Amino acid sequence: MFKTQNNNNNNKEGKLFSFFSPSRSRNAGLSKEQAQFDGKYNLVNFFKFLKNHFGDLTILNLIFILTNFSLVLVLFATSGNTNDYISAPSSPFYQQIYGAMRYAQGPDTSALNAVFGTFTSVSVPTLITNILYYSAFTLLITFGLSNVGMAYVTRAMVRREHTFVWHDYWYAVKRDWKQGLLVGVIDCALIFLISYALMFYYSNLAVGGFYINVMFYLSIFFALFYFVMRLYIYLMVITFKLKTFKLFKNAMIFSLLGIKRNLCALLGIGLVAFVSFYLILMFSSVAMILPFIFTFALMYFIGTYCAYPVIVKFMIEPYEKEHPKVEEEIPEEEKIFTDRG
Repeated sequence: MFKTQNNNNNNKEGKLFSFFSPSRSRNAGLSKEQAQFDGKYNLVNFFKFLKNHFGDLTILNLIFILTNFSLVLVLFATSGNTNDYISAPSSPFYQQIYGAMRYAQGPDTSALNAVFGTFTSVSVPTLITNILYYSAFTLLITFGLSNVGMAYVTRAMVRREHTFVWHDYWYAVKRDWKQGLLVGVIDCALIFLISYALMFYYSNLAVGGFYINVMFYLSIFFALFYFVMRLYIYLMVITFKLKTFKLFKNAMIFSLLGIKRNLCALLGIGLVAFVSFYLILMFSSVAMILPFIFTFALMYFIGTYCAYPVIVKFMIEPYEKEHPKVEEEIPEEEKIFTDRG
């Protein structure tokens, strides 16, 4: 039922990330401060965990960004920096006013031309812009795999295990790439459909009736519910040997069973997103680097910190009670020491 862990720390790849990681000493293990834990996943221990793994989270965030670099390209294309600008009429009545000015100029047509005959600059996508937009399709491959790596590393942090970010991240991707790829495609499709529904019903609120309003608020509910489900899906991918259907089924169940911790996760992740967005608006030249340094990994860590104890309570502990570990007794002739009282 459970998947194997990464115990191989002899890989010498990723030296750059290893050097900057606070856990770069592979034989050091956990410090005395990190090992102190009362078994409660509360707010106080959250900040202790965050302090201990702050450096690791920055490394993890950078790896996540590099894995999904096409997302950066799409955001760059959205900014309009690769577009061309052309001059175009600013009013849909320009053609009528232009025709009137050609054949019957007068004070009235001149006044109308001053209002409706002006031009404005219009941004037009170029070939480079379209190529950058099309690069988003690579997320169908990288998004699920990067979430597998993020889940594996943040779970190790929550379980107070010694983490070596670069190696653990790619170990999880290599081990679970098949299911991670499938789940990632489904995840991207659901995110796209939910986002499209939200934008569609929101844009029609002004002209829609009761039905549009109901569907809009239902879309918000489903968006939040699926967001909570995502906290569990990738954690189960890297923890259990389950079919994809059962992953989503169990995630729905955990979304209800762990409602208190799920609400805390929503509030915490929402607060991080709000603060990051606010800082970008106020100090755009400096705060724009936040998503590249810390934001995504911090939000993922909050989600794992809130979700993993729910999985332990309702899935791991019941399984261990039903299937207790039987310690093998060492035969008498193989015993090295004998306790004589």
